[in-house]
Amino acid sequence: MPRDAFKHYVVIPTLIGVITGLFAILFVYGIEIFTTFFLKTIVGYYPPLPAGERETDLFTPRPERPYLLPFVVAFAGFLVGWLAYKFSPESAGVGTDAAIKAYHSEERLSFKDAIVKLITSAITIGAGGTSGREGPIALIGASLGSTIGEILKLDEKRRREALAIGLGAGIAAIFKAPFAGAIISAEVFFKRDFVIEYIIPGFVASSVAYSIFGMHFGFQPIFHTEIPPFKEEHLSTIIAYIGLGLLTALVVRIYLFIYYTVGNFFKNLRYPLYVKSAIGGFVAGLIGVFVPYAIGNGYGWLQLIMDGKITDYTQIALGALGVILGVSFTLGSGMSGGVFGPSVMIGGLLGAAYSLFLNQHYGLSLNVQSFTIVGMVSLFAGAAKAPLSTIILIAEMTGGYELLVPAMITVFISYFLSGEKSIFPSQVNTRLDSPAHQDECGLFLLEKFKVKEFMTPNPVTVHPEASLEEAQRLLTERLIGGLPVTNGKRVVGIITKSDIAKVPPEARRYKKVREVMSDNVITLTPEEPLSEALRIISTQGVGRIPVVMSYESRIIIGIITRADIGKAIRKIKRTL
Repeated sequence: MPRDAFKHYVVIPTLIGVITGLFAILFVYGIEIFTTFFLKTIVGYYPPLPAGERETDLFTPRPERPYLLPFVVAFAGFLVGWLAYKFSPESAGVGTDAAIKAYHSEERLSFKDAIVKLITSAITIGAGGTSGREGPIALIGASLGSTIGEILKLDEKRRREALAIGLGAGIAAIFKAPFAGAIISAEVFFKRDFVIEYIIPGFVASSVAYSIFGMHFGFQPIFHTEIPPFKEEHLSTIIAYIGLGLLTALVVRIYLFIYYTVGNFFKNLRYPLYVKSAIGGFVAGLIGVFVPYAIGNGYGWLQLIMDGKITDYTQIALGALGVILGVSFTLGSGMSGGVFGPSVMIGGLLGAAYSLFLNQHYGLSLNVQSFTIVGMVSLFAGAAKAPLSTIILIAEMTGGYELLVPAMITVFISYFLSGEKSIFPSQVNTRLDSPAHQDECGLFLLEKFKVKEFMTPNPVTVHPEASLEEAQRLLTERLIGGLPVTNGKRVVGIITKSDIAKVPPEARRYKKVREVMSDNVITLTPEEPLSEALRIISTQGVGRIPVVMSYESRIIIGIITRADIGKAIRKIKRTL
């Protein structure tokens, strides 16, 4: 393997994976510290934990001092808002979306952003705000990847790649899902596209981060499940999965409507960030008083449902509504965290309530564990527009492939019926819509089109013996910046406004075009690809290129300008 390739595919991803894995460990410890201080000590609430994270079955169904919860979350909101306002505005709100925005806008995410996001998100989750761990670690990983790219002086393209695989490595570690982490690093930035180049380095970074995290916390999946073989399922079960896909698509629309309505409300409040986040925290705490599912991370409640310890579908469905409202007020107000975890939580509660309802009222024997897990990935796929990584995620969450087929059914339905809106507003449809990929996508598409399709035929020209005053008049009348100079129909040069401006006004009446024109003129033939015109304009600093019948004859038949290429790109984008 060449040295540069080894550095690109092995050294840099490994470095990103190691550092991101270590930060994931610190992040989990930070959440535990703030959970102990805020929830356990002050509020008297021991949240349930999923099987892959629990050391004891001890938990309290409701807070012992529920009246303190709104004030605790409000204080955490104030603290988080102040830290973000003072040190890192990017750390406020949704972590994954901040990373997506930085990716497309080519903003710099710094090491400071990673530190502040770690602290503010640990406070938010530890105090009981409805939030997930996956979104914050995504921004932390992206910030670390971007910082490593800066330190190693990578070019813009490689630095963007480092940001992406750092994001995926964070997800891989926290969710204990290395394959899904690698895929999400190539998928989450777009609604309908995929960056295949990120897969190999993404595999390396995600596997390393997962290994670092797993060596400390264990490699067991987050949830303990016992899934029956899919071959034992009946037609009624398949129909039920189709119904779950339709239901999750509907709930995605409701979820996004509430989430963005609350977020817009807080955006329009004319208060400092720390005041708005304190208000949102108070409301989120009130919701948690009545719906404990909406306190903190909440994965433990899903485990209790899958273990058969909670079977009241009404309570579970209200829990899903509580999480929707809780995450909307927590993150919509500016507290720090992520929507990945809450979205998974909402989908899991929805799938559980749906299957329990059908079992109790229609005599079915649906496996509640299966529907809970499929609901998780189905709703997130619809909300985040990331179907591939979520389908892969299901195998890593359950340790097998029994749910792959039903997940494909529900994810397909949810993804296509949940609408265009995404939980990540900074996502774009395809690479063509991303400023970060504009050059490479533009060149690729322009390869397919010829100069003759977009050139201006029969352009205005000027004779080399004409005066500069005549040339200036033509330029002014036609509102153009340059003119081909032709002798008969043969191109002999080009003259621009800047060429004429170098000559004193009083001398332009008798000064000839041939005396100031550039005779080293670049030409194109009509059969050349449009990408070649863009390359010349970009690299040579010219604004227009004469189009000739052939390089030998140099007989002019048209002209292609920077504006013509811009029109071509816009026309191509409209047809995609």
